[in-house]
Amino acid sequence: MNKLTVIVPVYNGEKTVHICIDSLLNVTEPIDILVIDDGSTDKTVEVLSPYLDNHSNIRLLSKENEGIAAARNYALDHIETPYFAFLDSDDTVENDIYAKMLQKIEQESSNICFADFLWEYDDGTTRLGKDTGYKDRHEILEKMYATLWNKVYRTSWVRASGIRFPNGLVYEDASFLYRLALSMEKVSYAEGLSVHYQQHVGSITHTFNLKINDMIQVFKGIYDYYKNNGAFEEYKDELEYLTIRFFLGSSYLRACRINDKKLRKETLEKGYDFLIGQFPEYRKNRYLKNGGKKNLYFSHTNRFIYMNSVPLFRLLYVMKILK
Repeated sequence: MNKLTVIVPVYNGEKTVHICIDSLLNVTEPIDILVIDDGSTDKTVEVLSPYLDNHSNIRLLSKENEGIAAARNYALDHIETPYFAFLDSDDTVENDIYAKMLQKIEQESSNICFADFLWEYDDGTTRLGKDTGYKDRHEILEKMYATLWNKVYRTSWVRASGIRFPNGLVYEDASFLYRLALSMEKVSYAEGLSVHYQQHVGSITHTFNLKINDMIQVFKGIYDYYKNNGAFEEYKDELEYLTIRFFLGSSYLRACRINDKKLRKETLEKGYDFLIGQFPEYRKNRYLKNGGKKNLYFSHTNRFIYMNSVPLFRLLYVMKILK
């Protein structure tokens, strides 16, 4: 029996899924590959058919189209190995990384192992994501990347947590990881790159679909989870900083790219109003004092700056200064 299952959700991935599967078949660690076809209407299943005929470690489960969160939840109920990992259907992995991560997680008796990863953009540029080992849960919440696919998880631990992905909402990966973080007593870290993550328009997790209400629901769910477990006050600074980074950072940059001015204004206002409503004194957050250009920007941003910096950020994005 293999130790690790790699979950690959796919929807209409006929052009890329073979690259992903070929990459997984070349890893040095014997693994199970669990492909979840989320109701594809193209030739995805046809592309996968030869792999199923020739590789006994590949399983394909098909379901009606409900979105990536539902596909991942479905997969979690069908894992048959002690550990699992996620991989998007257009991404690839380094061939030795799973062996390294499993060695670490077993040697250190941890429930999760992190590794670095590489963002690869359509224009040929790359960016390293260093998801380094963290000393405690406070640091995990402060610094952890909300990326599923550069991590290996202990199956029994995730199942015991009862945590699943919120169906139908964007930022479902953040919901999963930041709630799971509350039970991350120890995090292992494996040296080396893990995943080559493709950043391009149309990617299953990269398209910004303007669902700011979804993002708000995700963060409310995170807060509720910590409150229900009596941990909100202990981790309030980290949860506040996390909210700042999302609503003044990544979400803001995506909202700035909305061409419809009215829709862009409405989206930005909802995001800022949510941040202020949850944390009215956010500019006093202690993590903003740690230095860095982003923290400097966050600590000096008010509604006027937030709403009137859009032309600058749109220009920076067009000039490819921002990714």
